[in-house]
Amino acid sequence: MNAFAPHTFDPHASWQPLRDRAAATSNPRHKKLLEEVANHMEAEINGRLEPLMATLTAEPVYHFWRVGPENMVLEGYEAVAGFYSTMFASGGEQFHVVVERIIVDDNGVITEGRVRQVYRSADLKAMGINEVNGQAVEDHELWLSNAQLITVWPADPDAKLVGEDIYFGEDPMSTLQPIAAESLPAYYKL
Repeated sequence: MNAFAPHTFDPHASWQPLRDRAAATSNPRHKKLLEEVANHMEAEINGRLEPLMATLTAEPVYHFWRVGPENMVLEGYEAVAGFYSTMFASGGEQFHVVVERIIVDDNGVITEGRVRQVYRSADLKAMGINEVNGQAVEDHELWLSNAQLITVWPADPDAKLVGEDIYFGEDPMSTLQPIAAESLPAYYKL
């Protein structure tokens, strides 16, 4: 596969399908839930901890169900805030969720699509990945994963998110392809 075109990697486009769906939704609770998920995604991808945590209940619970690496559970405000603080410190928040399906009811929202993440070759080597599809990782400075993702966003009666249940349909590291720096949006921080 060739490097992705610039328009296919745009983290700031991640929350727009939720805003569009909210605008087209007449049910006030569903509208509020969709907006809360959009607010959460926007704050996360922009690395803003306080607005992100404001979308959650006081004691959120996260489940990461993965193919490949071990599953992970985060319980409580401090654990979740710590997770995001670490993510933001490393630049890991700059991912693109390509939302293909949105399901909403009174209990929460489900999003399905793909999650795309850029990795430097040095980061992959630090993770112990020295080769991708027969290519040495240093052959390309930047790599893009493109993995299937379903996220369940349960909510409380006040439409605050109880957490996230994140299901990876494949190991993101198994989807790596080279990406050119020119294919990243101008706002992306390398």
